[in-house]
Amino acid sequence: MAFEQDFVYWSLVEQLVVDQNYSILAISQDGNEMILQPYRKKQYSIIRLRRADVDWGNTLAVDIEQAGKRFEQLVNNGVRGPITVLNIYFSPLAPVDDYPEVFVKGYSGGRKGNIDITSMMIRNDNLEESMEKIQQAISIQLDIENILADKEINSEDIQSIRTKVITHQKEMRDAERKLFQNGKPFFTNVFLALQIVMFLVLELNGGSTNTETLIQYGAKFNPLIYEGEWWRFVSPILLHIGFLHLLMNSFALFYIGPAVERAYGKWKFLFIYLVAGVSGSIVSFAFSPFLSAGASGAIFGCFGALLYLAVYNRKVFFRTMGSNLLIVVGINLALGFVIPNIDNAGHIGGLIGGFLAALIVQLPHQKKVLIRLIGIVGTVVLLFGLFQYGMSQAKEQYPEYIALQGQELIQNEKFEEAYRYLSKSISDDHNSNDVIFLASVAAIQLQKYDEAIDYLQRIISVDDSYHQAHYKLALLYANQQNIDQAIEEVTKALKYDSDNKNYQALKDELTR
Repeated sequence: MAFEQDFVYWSLVEQLVVDQNYSILAISQDGNEMILQPYRKKQYSIIRLRRADVDWGNTLAVDIEQAGKRFEQLVNNGVRGPITVLNIYFSPLAPVDDYPEVFVKGYSGGRKGNIDITSMMIRNDNLEESMEKIQQAISIQLDIENILADKEINSEDIQSIRTKVITHQKEMRDAERKLFQNGKPFFTNVFLALQIVMFLVLELNGGSTNTETLIQYGAKFNPLIYEGEWWRFVSPILLHIGFLHLLMNSFALFYIGPAVERAYGKWKFLFIYLVAGVSGSIVSFAFSPFLSAGASGAIFGCFGALLYLAVYNRKVFFRTMGSNLLIVVGINLALGFVIPNIDNAGHIGGLIGGFLAALIVQLPHQKKVLIRLIGIVGTVVLLFGLFQYGMSQAKEQYPEYIALQGQELIQNEKFEEAYRYLSKSISDDHNSNDVIFLASVAAIQLQKYDEAIDYLQRIISVDDSYHQAHYKLALLYANQQNIDQAIEEVTKALKYDSDNKNYQALKDELTR
């Protein structure tokens, strides 16, 4: 009878570990106690198997209590709860005292009640019923007929299964270790050093939070990208806005970069990092008009490259870092939507770009042509499509930038330069009412009155409510001694801005 229980015990372990991808978290020296974990979330986060000849029910109660205390220790040491345990005992005979045979809530504890142990016993006289209940409890299909093989069992049969389980587990662990041993961190350290050096350069030349300095050294700035400075899709990867921004991204790169570089090797990591960084910049260019910089897109690309492991080897992914990685990505994206001034477009673009780059380069010793083709096509379509969309958006926003530049030139009394700059922008069809108005101001300062009148009339023909244009026209007409037209224009200006003292003073002077 003991041989039969041993066979059932190891056969169930074999199906869970070899066929259902459970991983062995712990095994006793004699192999009679084993703790298994599913590779993805199930009703029970832990399966504890115990092969023991039990005489008394209170022996089971004590064992369950002791197991509960051990799981409590795991939670206290930082293992994330709640922990739900299916505790399965294998015994040839039932205890001599009264003890329930199947599914008993034998333990519920932990500081916040986050440890729950459900126990059951498998005996020779209830094997089939118990196996069906296990199958239902853990929601998997078991080969019950194979577990309950109707044949004479000997020690060689049991040893064969045991060897198969241990060998399989060892091979899986070796494969997991090799997956992250394809290179040593090199470019991770290079990028860490470069972003620290560039931060110091920014600080010594105006400050890392100074807009002009950031633009000068290559931050993502849509108007200049629209003008053709496409290198700004790459340069923001090395720049950071403020010390906290640098610190957060440096810690993130220090934590996640080595894992990606070890998994893919240094040259593939370099490709992934740069493609992800450029993807983040292009997506930000398409969806965010604001100045931005930082390695966040490239770092999210590293997350994307690790997510590729879920496609390549879901079991290894969830066993090693899957759940934690998904939580980290989720938290960072959520923070981007909640906290102002975080460029979530760049984060999402980097994540997608890193995943697509991983499809292209793939893991070492992996050459799947179709996956690589999907990665190449996906990357080209994504980046080209978003670049074109970004250019169309930047074209609409460009006149605002021209107006700001023109206004700055006028404030600095560079009227000739302002006139040339604004006139060229108007002729290139990069104009708005604000740009045309500023061009009229520059023209007035250069005594090009007829051109100024043409510009102002052009504005009010499109938008009669632009009261500043009416006021400037009134001044020009008054200067030409065309008093009636001057009064008409200043009256229109007051119609749209009745509280403006300058407008009222001019009208009073003209009608005096």
